[in-house]
Amino acid sequence: MATIIKTHGGQNASGPTLRSAAYDLTDMTAQADQYLAQIRTEAVKIVEQARQEAAAVKQQAEAAGKQAAEAAIERILDEKVAQQMRSLTPALQAAAKQVEDAKQEWLRHWERTAIELAAAMAERIIRGELSRRPEITLEWVRESLQLAAGTGDMSIQLSPADQSTLKKQVQQIAAVFAPLANVTVTASPAIAPGGCRLVTEFGVIDQQIETQLARIKEELA
Repeated sequence: MATIIKTHGGQNASGPTLRSAAYDLTDMTAQADQYLAQIRTEAVKIVEQARQEAAAVKQQAEAAGKQAAEAAIERILDEKVAQQMRSLTPALQAAAKQVEDAKQEWLRHWERTAIELAAAMAERIIRGELSRRPEITLEWVRESLQLAAGTGDMSIQLSPADQSTLKKQVQQIAAVFAPLANVTVTASPAIAPGGCRLVTEFGVIDQQIETQLARIKEELA
């Protein structure tokens, strides 16, 4: 049923009061729409922020899980390595000992080889000097006589070649360094050229090149 709205001027509801009410209603509708739009904007922001926070939490959780997994893997590897080392340590120690033993044996072999080589070189040099300087043999005879001083009768043995050429000089040296002893100078094929051997009743003084080098090698070894 229709309703007639009257005014004091006898006019109907289509007058200014109705228009004012319509204007107020429109304004309220616009404000409501604006408020709803703001609410929607805020809601979108809240949802987006929630999504970002969720993504950050997820990323942190994944990072933490990854670190935990890596730590667990590292721990397992450490345990495996430690177990392997416990089983390998005796073998490694044995291998190290073998290497050290081999090294020491090689050093000993090298020392022996070096000494033998040095002795061979020295012998070659000495024999070359003896061929040019026979007085070296006479010096060895003198040293032997001094070492055997006061021992009585003595025999100086030379190589046949040295006995034929150096006998007179040897007798002269014996007369100076063993004037009271009966010294004989004999030739022995067992004596190499350049060397000499003094035989007494108490022992033998061997001044052969080979004997002297053997003593040197023994001292060096």
